[in-house]
Amino acid sequence: MKKILLSLSILAMTFAAQSQVVVAGVSPASIQGNYDFGVQADDGWPSYTAGSTTGEFWGMNLDFSIPGTFILDTLMLIEDGTPGVNPQGVDSTYEGCASAINDLTGKIAVVYRNSCDFASKVYYAELAGALAVIIINREDDTNIIMTATDIGDGPNTTLPAVIISDISGAALINEMASGPVVMLIGNKATAFGDDVGASRDEVRISPFGGANTLIDNGFPLAIQVYNYGTNPQSAVAVTATIDGPSGVVYNQTINGPLMNSGDTLSVAEGNTYFFPDFDLGGIGSYPVGDYTLTYAIDIGTTDESDFDNQFVSTFTINDDVISLARIDGSGTPTASSYPTNSTSEYQSCIFFEDPNASNIAVTGFTFIPTIDTTIAPLAGEEIYLNIYEWNDAWIDLADPAYAGGANNDWFSNLNQIGYESYYPLSNNEVNLPAYVALTSPLVLVDNQRYLFCTQSYNPEVGFGFDGGLNYDGNQAWSAMPVSPINTDATWYTGGWNGSSASALTLHVVDASTIGIDEVVSIEGKAFPNPANEQVTISTNATGNASLIVTDVTGKVALDQDITLDNNGNAQVNIDSLESGVYVFNVVLENGLSSQFNVIKE
Repeated sequence: MKKILLSLSILAMTFAAQSQVVVAGVSPASIQGNYDFGVQADDGWPSYTAGSTTGEFWGMNLDFSIPGTFILDTLMLIEDGTPGVNPQGVDSTYEGCASAINDLTGKIAVVYRNSCDFASKVYYAELAGALAVIIINREDDTNIIMTATDIGDGPNTTLPAVIISDISGAALINEMASGPVVMLIGNKATAFGDDVGASRDEVRISPFGGANTLIDNGFPLAIQVYNYGTNPQSAVAVTATIDGPSGVVYNQTINGPLMNSGDTLSVAEGNTYFFPDFDLGGIGSYPVGDYTLTYAIDIGTTDESDFDNQFVSTFTINDDVISLARIDGSGTPTASSYPTNSTSEYQSCIFFEDPNASNIAVTGFTFIPTIDTTIAPLAGEEIYLNIYEWNDAWIDLADPAYAGGANNDWFSNLNQIGYESYYPLSNNEVNLPAYVALTSPLVLVDNQRYLFCTQSYNPEVGFGFDGGLNYDGNQAWSAMPVSPINTDATWYTGGWNGSSASALTLHVVDASTIGIDEVVSIEGKAFPNPANEQVTISTNATGNASLIVTDVTGKVALDQDITLDNNGNAQVNIDSLESGVYVFNVVLENGLSSQFNVIKE
């Protein structure tokens, strides 16, 4: 089971000096930038304290909370001579699970994750002379617990070690084939003369990757800017732009004050320097389509470490769904990370509260389940979809009555108002979107706090997150939760560390088009399922209907009229479909509809 770090609540007042701790590409230009990374979960880096009596695990007597404490050097792949190729197609020699056969003196070792524990990789890199270690993960995820103080070579290792995603690792490896690649690991403050920047987890982005026209009314912008360099800066300018479907819809520049070395500039509402809200004129004024938000920092001269001078995030405004994760043209959420860390129960939730919530009715969910099928099957697993009113009497995450992160007092007054269940039909549904319709639509209430959650009692089951969005800045600036989780009966207001964009998506309609008790969906299923050449659709309705079949990317695979007989059945030929999971959408002439998944063998 993959386990990652839990994040406690983050407050706007607690932007930490850790924002200066980075894993950054220095040269060549093609790899420059700030890389998402994970660290060991024990007492090691970056929270290592000199004089620790617990083995000085992966610490090298360095305290990276001190400005100017960093490692800057060239990358080199470790080679241990092990023959063969691992399941990811990488030569096993690069896993560093035995003594290195190459000299890593003065280098930052690069090693692939797979066959042995993390501490052993670091230990062998240290014996070969490395200064630090970058481990490349097997997947697009950096939230991995690297813990080995009590096993193997953990107590014998002192090097700083980080883990990066397979995507970032592939980019570095590709560039290393062409020449030297230099990286910086540590606290870059005072490392350069002219260096102003920010951290991705301290910028405010759109509150939704998939925003909805029925409630969308813009959002505030904010960014925390630091003078990391040794030189004062008198020409700092911060620009925020938003490009919409028809061009630039927002463009604001803030000219900051003189910033001495170590100074911070907080550009946010309520401060001396602030951006106007992104506001196109109220609900209904935001065109459907894709948007790009860009923050850019300029200092009027050459920034010697400019990888953290620009931050780009994307969001989509649409008519059909609300999603923290980014969505494609069909409203399907993006997922690249599947964190789990429970032994008995796991709920992954999104927090929702809006002054215009009564404009919408929730009609269903899309979520993305996962499991390691070599350990347990997904088919037949019981997955619950829960809707709660969150009625605890807290103000925000800074409320002194509830401060403290993991605190069940935050969640003592949850009123469950909705419930559905889902049973995957096949292991083929792993990492693919699953849709569940509500038995009846739920009209929301203005300014009511809600939690929408997926839940499993199998510790091997996880749910997808969009690793390409980080809402830490939103949570910090607003002091409101984003994606709480529950593991083993303990709630965490901050969700997963650095992975807070849950791919749980709400399907919504205009509340004015339905009554509170009006049913817009009907039960439906298909058999046999999985099917090969022909499938029978079964519903609790009769008459003419349209059938639209889409694949998991939202592409229409079939579009035809059908007739439901007196038993509510209709036969459909699916021989032309390729093997995979499909979403069947049945819409009756009276507007009632049914949606369910079918697996084509």
